[in-house]
Amino acid sequence: MLLALSLISSTSNSDGLLIGHKRGHRFFVEKIFSSSKGFFPSLKKYYALNQALDKKILGFFSFQTDDKKVKKILAPFAYGKLFLQININKQKKMAFKSYIIDYEKEFFLSPIQLKSTK
Repeated sequence: MLLALSLISSTSNSDGLLIGHKRGHRFFVEKIFSSSKGFFPSLKKYYALNQALDKKILGFFSFQTDDKKVKKILAPFAYGKLFLQININKQKKMAFKSYIIDYEKEFFLSPIQLKSTK
C-alpha cells in the first residue's frame, strides 16, 4: 500500500497513520491511513480518530520527513509507537528507517530493526 501511495502522490510528501496491533515487542502493521495534511490536525482529533479506529493506531509514517514533522509526534500520546521514515530513490524503490518513539527526559526517536513478512 505504501508503494502504491508513493506512485500516486504528486508530491511524495504524504504522511499518515499505521494501523495494526502489537504482540510483545513486535509491531504488526495491518493497514495504513493516509493523510495529506500531516499526521493529524490536532491532539483532540487524534484521540477521536484513535477511538474511531478501535484504538489500533500503531504509529506513523512519513515520506520526505523533516524536523518539523518529527517534532509533531514527539509527544506523550505517541510514546511507544512506531515511526517509519520512507524515502523513494530515482528507481522508485522505497528505503525505510524505523523507530520507536521513546522518552528519557525528552522525547526522541530510537532506531529499531524492520522485518518484512514478504
